[in-house]
Amino acid sequence: MMNVLLVDDEPWVLEGLRTMVNWNKYGFQICGEAENGNAAWSIIENLRPDLVFTDIHMPSVNGLELIDRSLQRLDKPPRFVILSGYDSFDYAKTALEQRVEDYLLKPIDELEIENVLEQMSRKIQNELVSEKLHQQERTLYVNCLFNRLFQGEDSSELQAEVESILQMEGHENMACLLIETDTCNEDIQSQVERLASSNHYEFFMDADGRMGVFAAEIEDSLNWLERLGRTLFEMYSDHGSIIVAFGYHSGGVVAMRSAYEKAFAALKWKRYQKGSGIIRDQDLPMHGNMAIVNQKALTNLFKTILTGEEDGLEREVNELLASPDSGLSVSDIEYVRVQLLALEMGVLKQLKELEGDVDSFELQLQHMLGGLTDIVSYPAFREYALILSLNALRALQELRKEKECSTIFRVVQYVNHEFREKLQLQEIAQKFHMNANYLGQAFRQQTGKSFREYLNDKRIEEAKRLLRQSCSSIAEVAVNSGYPNADYFVSQFKRMTGMAPSTYRKQP
Repeated sequence: MMNVLLVDDEPWVLEGLRTMVNWNKYGFQICGEAENGNAAWSIIENLRPDLVFTDIHMPSVNGLELIDRSLQRLDKPPRFVILSGYDSFDYAKTALEQRVEDYLLKPIDELEIENVLEQMSRKIQNELVSEKLHQQERTLYVNCLFNRLFQGEDSSELQAEVESILQMEGHENMACLLIETDTCNEDIQSQVERLASSNHYEFFMDADGRMGVFAAEIEDSLNWLERLGRTLFEMYSDHGSIIVAFGYHSGGVVAMRSAYEKAFAALKWKRYQKGSGIIRDQDLPMHGNMAIVNQKALTNLFKTILTGEEDGLEREVNELLASPDSGLSVSDIEYVRVQLLALEMGVLKQLKELEGDVDSFELQLQHMLGGLTDIVSYPAFREYALILSLNALRALQELRKEKECSTIFRVVQYVNHEFREKLQLQEIAQKFHMNANYLGQAFRQQTGKSFREYLNDKRIEEAKRLLRQSCSSIAEVAVNSGYPNADYFVSQFKRMTGMAPSTYRKQP
């Protein structure tokens, strides 16, 4: 619905406008009423209505002054319709020279005002559609530029383009706001895009779908960015998990990548702590060094867990919990806690992928071991890691046994993993020692689709992901989703989605 504000110093006029017109019929809702120009200006500033009906003669600030103030101070002023008596008709004609759409003589005629509303509705909706399309195209372009910057590209052409977009020439300090949430993503995105519409801020989506805002230090922009983060957290923290992270760095446009990386490091640390909240990179203990995970040792421990080698658990756990050799200025206990948080998150992810009962596993673990944040000694950490690893190993083994009872399940898992390769039903049947005809029938029974349909669906879903989250060419997307022939990929994509890949990429 479009918002309309009614402004007149005569209460009976406001009542008449409110009751005589079917606003909903034309897509409008009354967002406020005011009896003088000052009150009207306050509503316009806060609610940003699409349309304002205003009298000319009013106390404090008259209608023409209200219109002029809106045109001078707002990036996107509302459209105005003048309510005029015969004695102020000359003023109404003057108003038409400004951004005033029409004028109505009092007393207001119902048919006349409905004709004006019909025209205004069409104009405003066409403008909104055009703006939305332009914003979608611009967002796609900005995301490509920023993600090239995040990936390490540092050409002078790219830096100049980003600097131009942010209008930040001569401003050294940069800030990045990152938001990660498991709920209300579209609603939050619309709020961020609306609130960060000034020239000093730039909304973006990173390669993993996290929402972000960049700000250059212009006037009060960095403080405003923190207020935006706090506002969003207060609005959505009751709906689910939400982390709002800030990163700061100096150095102009070249600092953007560092500001983003600092915000991402802060976000990861907050995630490791298993909590929603607001965090700045300056708030990280020991400047965030604790957020580093020993990925090599963690990978080796997971290999041992997944292969079911109980005898090797103690060795791999000791390796994971050993202090790193990178010279980080962190305490052993701080380092160990991070490793265990990463281990626990990985175990829960594995359980979820095998459709295990994650909640039950967590409750059992908490009953046996208590909370990880309460542990303060290395022996207690080591015991926690061993029990966690052993229970994960046995739970995952049991789940795999249940799943592996069905050969078809393993075939589906194989297709899910290898769908980018050249797969043929005959070859897969040989690999799993099955009759090809029987496999085809059993595959359809298990998945509800033929082998070829299922394979195409997987490839198209991957193509959609790449189109949304990368700047790869259509040919690259085709190859990386399992279609070596780009023309065939385009025809299949059109057949299955009803649109070309390039059109799909431009969607909101």
